[in-house]
Amino acid sequence: MTTSSSRNWPSNWRQRLAVGVLILGLGQALGQAEAPSPVQLRLNIPEAPFHVVGDPAPLNWEFINPGKQRLAFMWEGCCRLNGRVSATLGQVTIKSEPFSDPAQLMAHRFARAARLYPGKSVQFETGISDWLEIRRSGTYQLSARYTGLLDNQRPNVTPGWQLWRQSAVSKPVETTLLTAPDYVAKRADLARETGLALGLTKNRDWQPIEGTQLSLTLQNSGDKKRSIAWPSALGLWILDANGRRVPLSLTQIKSAPEELSIKPGSMVKKIVPLDGGALESKPFGAYQIFIDYKTGGKRTPSNTIDIDWRLGQAQLAELLHAASGGAKTGLRNKPLKLLRLHIASLGQALDQVDATRFDAKGQRLLQELKLASRLKPFGPKPGLITVKLSIEKDGTLQFTNQALGQALTPQASVFEKLSAMTAIRRHLGWAVAVELQPKSGVTEKQATQAVESLKTLQPHLVRLPVIKPN
Repeated sequence: MTTSSSRNWPSNWRQRLAVGVLILGLGQALGQAEAPSPVQLRLNIPEAPFHVVGDPAPLNWEFINPGKQRLAFMWEGCCRLNGRVSATLGQVTIKSEPFSDPAQLMAHRFARAARLYPGKSVQFETGISDWLEIRRSGTYQLSARYTGLLDNQRPNVTPGWQLWRQSAVSKPVETTLLTAPDYVAKRADLARETGLALGLTKNRDWQPIEGTQLSLTLQNSGDKKRSIAWPSALGLWILDANGRRVPLSLTQIKSAPEELSIKPGSMVKKIVPLDGGALESKPFGAYQIFIDYKTGGKRTPSNTIDIDWRLGQAQLAELLHAASGGAKTGLRNKPLKLLRLHIASLGQALDQVDATRFDAKGQRLLQELKLASRLKPFGPKPGLITVKLSIEKDGTLQFTNQALGQALTPQASVFEKLSAMTAIRRHLGWAVAVELQPKSGVTEKQATQAVESLKTLQPHLVRLPVIKPN
């Protein structure tokens, strides 16, 4: 007699062996599966019709301990290693990418320890932009996974705390995100919903130091009087050429606070000053500015204003005139600071400036800035710059980096080139050090003489020249 189980078992021995291996593999996989997490994870995004990309839209993490054991884990919120976030829009899923900077990863090992008491929860506040870069508008499904402890993490907790090492996965939460250009495109509809329309005009073109001045009108299209807290209820947005909010840019309107009262059908006009500091550290290019009104669950934007941030010949000449006059008492030399900030981008423009328009101080500053613009690529970031010189067999000095030597005056001696470099080091934010590398056959006397030849430069160097054989 044949049972049903024997009828289903393969008769060929090779097939029986394959089925046995498959069952064994499944058993091992099930045995190695991660144990259930003792912690539950819940994501929370405050309810709103939509959030605008570039706003600090919250993404809050809540960890819940439903058990009876005290638990400890590491909260990071910095490197995207313990925590991972994904956002799905249709068939497209965006995932958070972990940081890879070695210094940051080392600090990550000592992320702060968090504690979960039995039957309690703990919440951490982050922003959506801390985890994801959203480039399209839409209604997203956001979910997250968090691992309590990585293998290399050791939280400092007292005895009696159980370490949470497993991973918790949240249920998806839904939120609508709009890019800034799409938000502004809804301006007319939002004005009807809020009963408040914002209009923005530019009173003058952008100036390097003075910036510009904007005029903002607030019109009440509703049937009730509106009271608006000026300027705290409004925010300033600066967008780059790709329509993204410029990081670390000004967001508050600088103006004396007051309560604006607007009757139905009426409008008020306010001046929005924007000085050059708003863009002074940003790359040259095209920008857009708009004003955002937000209160409670409602918000509405103004139109955008185009800003062309660059330095033309006339503006460069004005800055050079002002900078060559030096800093005023108690004030920094803002024109010189601005020229130094953008020295890497000004080389060609500086070459076209007519030097005869300036006095002796202005001409000297122009020549220094021209040299600084040529040297900037050799040390783009401010800080220590080590100039390496070779000591030749005849005792003379040569630049190891020939391109650096050519960027300085080609006909000048090595000493003259170094003198010129140290003279303009402040324009570059450099601290200059010199390292001497004797070639084979160079005597001790020649090396000593080489160091001695640079003695008068020592006050301008960050340290004494050192000799380091190749």
